[in-house]
Amino acid sequence: MGCPDPSRAVEAVRRFNRFYARHTGALHERLHKSCFSLTEMRILHELAQQRASTAADLSRNLGLDTGYLSRLINNFQKLGLVVRRRNESDGRAHLLTITPEAKAQVDEIDLHISAETGLLLKRLTAGEIEQLCTAMADVERLLSSTCGEGEIRLRAPRSGDFGWMIERHAHLYPGPRPRLSSEALAAKRVANFLVAMQANKPRIACWIAEQDSATRVGAALLTAESETRARIELLFVEPGVRRRGLGERLVAACANFAHGARYEQVICRLDEPQQDLCALLERTGFTPESDETTGIVWQRELQQLYVD
Repeated sequence: MGCPDPSRAVEAVRRFNRFYARHTGALHERLHKSCFSLTEMRILHELAQQRASTAADLSRNLGLDTGYLSRLINNFQKLGLVVRRRNESDGRAHLLTITPEAKAQVDEIDLHISAETGLLLKRLTAGEIEQLCTAMADVERLLSSTCGEGEIRLRAPRSGDFGWMIERHAHLYPGPRPRLSSEALAAKRVANFLVAMQANKPRIACWIAEQDSATRVGAALLTAESETRARIELLFVEPGVRRRGLGERLVAACANFAHGARYEQVICRLDEPQQDLCALLERTGFTPESDETTGIVWQRELQQLYVD
């Protein structure tokens, strides 16, 4: 499978932008029959929610041109919606505060927009709402220059996570094997894990790494290689959140669980060399060992690492 056609990707993004603008009413001159445009409402909302207190904050948060933003703020002052006062700690800047009357208008519009959005979501099933939220979080992660920001936590898997792991493994696998083969291998490993999980077999575990926007950004499986050996499988981290220690956290979760489950060793088999993954395993105390039938096996002795 080759790389996507750039022109098709561009048209897909533009088509989605047109759909979303039409669907949310962004093309209307005034937002929700109010006296504010969408841009004006966004500015006032930032001030009302105290996410910004200066023009520089607003420009950075909303990606607005400073000259255009200055004209809008001057107009807000004339209308009595915003108060500007000198910043005592920085004479070059001014602090912006929304007036109580303007905040009341913003809050009322917010309520109407939330109600309209709620009615829109009522057309969807619970599963469709979950799918929509996941898709929107993925769009935000992929297009945001700050996708690496935000707290990341490890959680237990939920419905849909295993299918997602298979799909991501197929797309992120760096080796020369065709993606279909990578997907088949991932599907086989997930299927084996699910069979073991449904049979309530002990000493297996799975972690999903989730960013604070509910975006899934990594995962790992831990299965039983033998009575004394645990095996890490389908370990991956999304490119946009790498170099933040998430790979180390996933490996540590696997190793700690394996130690608690009384395994003596944890391994990770690599059918083909993967530079980033090899470097991660080396950093986390694994050593490589050749295996004629299964490629490279990285192993880590648990007893030696958990002596008080």
